[in-house]
Amino acid sequence: MQKHAILKMGAATILAASMFVGMPAITRTMAQDATQEAAPEMPPLPGELVVGDLYTPRGIAFDANGNLIVVVAGNGGELSVTGKSPEGEATFKIGMSGQVLSIGADGKSTPIIQGFPSYATEQEITGLYRAIPHGDSLWLVVSASGPGQYWGDSVVELDAASYMVKRVIALYPYEVANNPDGNEIDSNVTDLAWGKDGTLYITDAGANTLWSWTEEKGITAVTSWKENSVPTSVEVAENGDLYVGFLGEGLAPGAGKIEHWSDGKLVETFANMTTVIDILLDGDKLYAVELAQITEQGPGPGRVVTVDANGVTPVAEGLITPFGIAKGPDGALYVSYGTLAFTPGMTGGVVKLNQ
Repeated sequence: MQKHAILKMGAATILAASMFVGMPAITRTMAQDATQEAAPEMPPLPGELVVGDLYTPRGIAFDANGNLIVVVAGNGGELSVTGKSPEGEATFKIGMSGQVLSIGADGKSTPIIQGFPSYATEQEITGLYRAIPHGDSLWLVVSASGPGQYWGDSVVELDAASYMVKRVIALYPYEVANNPDGNEIDSNVTDLAWGKDGTLYITDAGANTLWSWTEEKGITAVTSWKENSVPTSVEVAENGDLYVGFLGEGLAPGAGKIEHWSDGKLVETFANMTTVIDILLDGDKLYAVELAQITEQGPGPGRVVTVDANGVTPVAEGLITPFGIAKGPDGALYVSYGTLAFTPGMTGGVVKLNQ
């Protein structure tokens, strides 16, 4: 599989045709043409449904008031445009179907951002990726790939009260100027985390780089990986240590991993996972979301696991393309699922896991 087929993913380029050899029918159908008349049923969820009927849910987070913030990348739109994609020329179905939702403790869903550009091709949907409350701001991770792309490969800071733009941190120009991994020029921003000193850490799956950003110094490359390991997620421990999750080179069985860095040095690597798309550090407990399970027989449903020196322990299995993970004020784990393109009638959502 070529590099770009898994980097401009917005999670959804895992729909690449070679990924679906041997995929169970319920998941393989997601990658088929959307003109089918009926969609397969979603298998039972390993927990309580919080919100459903979402097209391409991605990152989730909780704000200071305990509201669940859910990013919905959307399902494109009616405008058909031919342009360049990471896999070559493609037809984009473009619309304003991206949004950010706030789910209160009473279960009420309120759109706080609507009408965000959504770019859909046969292999992926790009646009909104994450929305993370921090201080008096709401920080957006935007992965856009298509004609007329809007804030592509950028971090956007919004005022948390008015949702007016305060700052745009564009990673692609910095990748063009510096290219720290020495490979192809590419950028695909995937996650954010903050250190106690206010430093913003940014994973870039396209650049295979962990960036840092401060007002004083701007963008700096913290570390880069020459191999195409695809960093997807980052967490900062109380002591300042960094944890970085990786999708894995070539989406191969066991290629997913989490690296633990301290004072600029790699301390340990938790390996033998697949397609790590998000991580959560809860005290001393480290969780990972695996977008799909990949074996010699092909890809299957994803899962949530805990990771430590003794290996990997499943927490919740049988999730169709899970993506984001967050711990709620009630102490429960919440996970978004169904983050790929769907046939009519099949959608994703967020589930509160049984523990």
